[in-house]
Amino acid sequence: MKKRSKLILTISGVCAILILGAVYIYRGVFYQSHYLPNTQVENVNIGKLTYQQAQSKLTKKLVNAKYQLYDDKKALATITGKELGLSRNSGGYLKKLMANQNSWSFSNKVSTETTSSVAAVRVDQASLDAFVKETVDQANQGRTATSNAKVIQETTSFKIKPEVQGTQLDQAAVKAAVEKAIVNGQRKVQLDQTYVKPTITQDNTKLKTEVKSLNEVAQTTGTYTLAGKTITITPAMITSWISYQDGQVVVDQTALTNYLSGLNSQYATYNRDRQFKSTKRGTVTVPAGIYGWSINVSSELPKLTAAILAGKDFTRTPTIQGSGYSKDGTDIGNTYVEVDKENQHMWVYINGEEKISTDIVTGKPKQATPSGVWSVWAKERNSTLKGKNDDGSDYASKVSYWMPIDTTGLGIHDSPWQSKYGGDWYKEHGSHGCINTPPETMAKVYEIVPIGTPVLVF
Repeated sequence: MKKRSKLILTISGVCAILILGAVYIYRGVFYQSHYLPNTQVENVNIGKLTYQQAQSKLTKKLVNAKYQLYDDKKALATITGKELGLSRNSGGYLKKLMANQNSWSFSNKVSTETTSSVAAVRVDQASLDAFVKETVDQANQGRTATSNAKVIQETTSFKIKPEVQGTQLDQAAVKAAVEKAIVNGQRKVQLDQTYVKPTITQDNTKLKTEVKSLNEVAQTTGTYTLAGKTITITPAMITSWISYQDGQVVVDQTALTNYLSGLNSQYATYNRDRQFKSTKRGTVTVPAGIYGWSINVSSELPKLTAAILAGKDFTRTPTIQGSGYSKDGTDIGNTYVEVDKENQHMWVYINGEEKISTDIVTGKPKQATPSGVWSVWAKERNSTLKGKNDDGSDYASKVSYWMPIDTTGLGIHDSPWQSKYGGDWYKEHGSHGCINTPPETMAKVYEIVPIGTPVLVF
């Protein structure tokens, strides 16, 4: 009896072993074509499925998936995988996953690689871009825009206005968040971290440096010394001229040009009538001529700009062009030639002292010598003066001394052909406009009058 029981037990044990072996073999063979239990790809369980079944399950779930976009707790939009044009790109990965699994192992443990997020999804970029743009455009309506920190101007100084973190969504960041959620198998997409962010903050080193430079410039005082006048450029004026643009301190060139032009209009003497104290007729008004000075605005502009940007108090005289400028503002000075047409007389003053006084002959009434503040701009010996007579014929007059004083041919010269000077002689025997001077006197005029001397004709 005992032997029979032992036999039965032995047979039972062998059968159990055979059954377990058969199960083991079946399982090993089965999982050579199926995924191990609990195998997951992108949060989808594909355990016990074949490659084709897993691919189909993943694709179906992907296409039917709904992706919901939230800004914190507020739902913004929903879209399906089909609308996004999603498709599987996991074929190679699934095959590799199956090839690497141990079908003969009883363990259902899935490797870290198999459960990690994989780039197994293709997204139609055009569909995604269109969806994101529409969502962002609608969501941003009425939201606060983000702004960078910037320099602002106060009355006499500058400061940094802090950046503003707005609530508008950044389209690129939203797209990235959606793509990440799709790849990771997430259906809820949180967008509260995708706001447009400021690129320049109040802690920006360059911004702080520029504000310091601006305030140094804004506290600068400038002084112009101009023709005996002292003109102050105040900090308030400079502050109104400077600004912060494209990362640098800028001086408004138009404003500076207008300022210099204003100084020129107020103080320059070029192209301006003069009040002149004459020898015989008291104070007379002499029309503008070629004599006079002005501010060379185009040349002075960069110099004044540089002085302002230096951020230090400065004193300078603007760049001058023309003739007659003096620091005391006298313009005509005390060396000049005075031509009184009414009295037909000419005086030469050198350093305030009368050196020559002589009768002259000016132009005939129909060819009157033009009045104006002129200037001796050249001196020539033994010249031939050419022009037209009253009847239209040509003339050529040889002179020993020639001193042109305007740009049309007007000048002072000797006139040996004149038999008389002064009085009313000019009415019948006057010149073509020049100032005829007795030869012996003209020699002295030529000798003592330097180029650049003003000639006042009135």
